Amino acid sequence: MNIYLLVAFILILGFIFGRILRKLKLTEILAYILSGIIIGRVLNFSPPEQFSVIISGTTLALIAYIVGLSFSFDFLKRMGKQMVIILIVQVLITVIATGGVVYLLTRDLPLSIILGSLAGATDPAGTIAVFRDLRAKGGLTDMTTALVGLDDAVVIVVYAVGIALTKMLLGAETGISFAFTDPLWEIFGGLGLGGAIGAGLSYFAKKVHLTSDNIFVISLAAAILCWGIAEMMGVSAMLTCMALGTAVINLNVQIGNRSNELLDNIMTPIFVLFFAAIGMEMDFSVFYVMWPLVIMYCVGRSIGKIAGCSLGGVLARSESKIKKYLGLAMLPQAGVAMGLAFLAAQALSGYELGGKIITIMTATTVVFGLLSPPLVQYAVKKAGEARR
Repeated sequence: MNIYLLVAFILILGFIFGRILRKLKLTEILAYILSGIIIGRVLNFSPPEQFSVIISGTTLALIAYIVGLSFSFDFLKRMGKQMVIILIVQVLITVIATGGVVYLLTRDLPLSIILGSLAGATDPAGTIAVFRDLRAKGGLTDMTTALVGLDDAVVIVVYAVGIALTKMLLGAETGISFAFTDPLWEIFGGLGLGGAIGAGLSYFAKKVHLTSDNIFVISLAAAILCWGIAEMMGVSAMLTCMALGTAVINLNVQIGNRSNELLDNIMTPIFVLFFAAIGMEMDFSVFYVMWPLVIMYCVGRSIGKIAGCSLGGVLARSESKIKKYLGLAMLPQAGVAMGLAFLAAQALSGYELGGKIITIMTATTVVFGLLSPPLVQYAVKKAGEARR
């Protein structure tokens, strides 16, 4: 399909369905996904080559940068110990719960370990988009924003341990020290790259007078530049763009705040295209291939996220609404989980696990893609933080 017609069609359908779902008091994110499903699965229109890659990369780069802009020293100090406790507890319990449920069904320990290690990842795009749609503000919103950004780093380390254990159980010769080399590079390389570019951008902005248009263009370019360089270097692109935003907001708060305001003005059409692209890629046939395992994975992950966030909130002595509703806000699954799933499939391709991992993660991402937006919306509204 012609790319211009495709983009126009997506935006128009997103607008129409968004208005309908708004009247039904549902988040417009579901409308954008539905638009993609209709275009891709009902009308069978195929997007041009690289369309989804470019849209997803650009959107995730901007989201990670915007999340990073919220990590001022004051914000991190306020979240502090509470954030760290909840972060670690919810990831570990999610890993254990998902892996345990999968093992009870399959009695396949290697598969249970690798799926458990992938389950902790939370997709920031789905959560942040719903927050923006509802104009959410408050303690739950702040905590969730911090966690969806930072849990990528923890999940990457958990995945490194999981893939090493899985390989050893399958009889491969591997060492824990070797298994940690790439994840450490991915995390600290990304943080260093984003921090360096952010520091350079902040210094440049102090020396040169920049108009709002200048700030907008440079911010957009810096986020996309970070994503591109990170992919070339083999480091975490999400963490790189987050580090970029964190460096900017702490080294030049005026530019950081103005950048956030300007980028927010273009996020609605970008979210429409991003979630429509996800909808176009949804393949419901994979659900039927191994539906019992897909359902059990979703149940285990949901229990892990909700119980983990609740327990973490209790241990951190968080306010009541965080204990009750944070888990629901942490349910979206997509980018990082799928990226690690592809890596796991490549690493385990010789053990007949690769295809099974991709199928399960694709099917469960479809399920969470459809169910998590209304659940995040429910959490925000019950917490009393929705402004719309």
